[in-house]
Amino acid sequence: MTGRALARAGLVVSAAFLGSRLLGWVRLVVIGNVFGADPDLAAYFTAFRIPDLIYQLVAAGAVASALIPVLAELLAKGEPSRAWRVASSVANLLLVALLVLSAAAFVWAPDLVPWLFPGQDAHATEVTVRMTRLMVLSPIFLALGSVASAVLNTRGRFGVAAMAPVVFNLAIIGCALVLGPHLGIDSLAVGVVLGSVLHLVIQLPLVSRVARYSPRIDLRDDATRKAIWLMIPRAIGLGVTQITFLVNTSLATTLGASAVIAYTVAFTILQIPLGLVGFPLGVVLLPSLSRALAEGRLADFGVLLERSIRLVLWLTVVIAAVGIALAGPTVSLLFGDSFPAETLALTAGTLAWFLLGVPAHSLNVVLARAFYSAQDTRTPVMVAIGSVAVNVLVSVLTIGSMGLSGLALGIALGGWFESVVLTSILWRRTGTLPVRSIGLGGVISLMGALIAAVAALLIDQGLVGLLGGLGPRLRSLVELAVAGSAALAVYLLYSRSMRIPELPQSLRLARSALRRGGERGDDA
Repeated sequence: MTGRALARAGLVVSAAFLGSRLLGWVRLVVIGNVFGADPDLAAYFTAFRIPDLIYQLVAAGAVASALIPVLAELLAKGEPSRAWRVASSVANLLLVALLVLSAAAFVWAPDLVPWLFPGQDAHATEVTVRMTRLMVLSPIFLALGSVASAVLNTRGRFGVAAMAPVVFNLAIIGCALVLGPHLGIDSLAVGVVLGSVLHLVIQLPLVSRVARYSPRIDLRDDATRKAIWLMIPRAIGLGVTQITFLVNTSLATTLGASAVIAYTVAFTILQIPLGLVGFPLGVVLLPSLSRALAEGRLADFGVLLERSIRLVLWLTVVIAAVGIALAGPTVSLLFGDSFPAETLALTAGTLAWFLLGVPAHSLNVVLARAFYSAQDTRTPVMVAIGSVAVNVLVSVLTIGSMGLSGLALGIALGGWFESVVLTSILWRRTGTLPVRSIGLGGVISLMGALIAAVAALLIDQGLVGLLGGLGPRLRSLVELAVAGSAALAVYLLYSRSMRIPELPQSLRLARSALRRGGERGDDA
């Protein structure tokens, strides 16, 4: 693949990734505004946990991380037929496993749902069971779509694979808008299944041109066994993470339907800064870290990791601090006309506690890549298991005194536990990670973020009295625009006065991205 082709592919994947993240947010807003704080919406959010658990256990990110390296190795050896046999074997194994798990979930849903979510009343349980049975089809098509994406990415075909998650979100949005008035909450379950089917179908024409499917499971092939063994640690890590969502959703059901809605909405909003900062930087960082280790340049590895960690902290502590200060207007802007005041307040409070973990969750994406660059996938999984234990323990201990905020606090503290442990292990292994410099940079950035947050809060409170005559959403929009802009200006001025190196570093990255974008436009 040429440099220019690689750049174009990177642009397509990045754009599709961002588009999928934004559509996930739009999907939430559309669902919230179509159905409001209806208890049936809480049942949908609860029902989604079971098929999502099945998908995460069997496929999810494990397919791409395990299958792509194996297929790439076989293609490099000039064995394309064998590569497609391996891909077919993995797809067929996933299909068998998912058919068994989905059938079991369908049959035992009436027993499984009350056991997992005991806080629901009889009506909510009935709706959850019905939608669970509808949505257990989705993991099957999503997993096969993941195999198709892995095949296409191995052959350097990124566009269609990157668009598959976008189509998934669009299907749910379309069903909510078009079928919602007729089918009610069941329209969302239909959208999930339709979206998962389209996730696979849009990739099949191109897959059929670059690969050949075989209806066999060849476990005698070393490459097939290698792909399966590579999938297991990643699948375990993703499956363990799902325990947090199951436990927290189960606990939230004991607090009422509005608590389930508030928890799910706040958690989805949390994903926006992670998608904008943590994941893109992690994707970009992995090749550079891998090259530094492969060439024995431990000092360069440490410097690169230090700069990345400090940059993540500089960007995310201000997002967390200002986000906490403006959580109320944020939630009001999105759902002010659809949720009652109590649900809005509960969502905003939960979001504020969630945001405490934004820097840690973003750091964990980068820190995990440091281990992946050393071909170590086991350590991040083991630390993630410890993080889940912290999440669950804090949630169980605090739900009685803090309610829904305790669940969000558990997620945040689990994230910080993971960050501290991963950083400590890297520091001991490499000896080149300047922890003191990172800590000092984090403290300086945090002080500026707190000043910016106080400015945002004071301005927001001052605007409340001045904008009392406006509608809730328009008022929230003005509050966010004015207070958010003031907080950004304060933080940038503070960073400049304190000579924080991440400010000019970010400006250089932005100028470089714009320049590359202009060059691509000229080439086109």
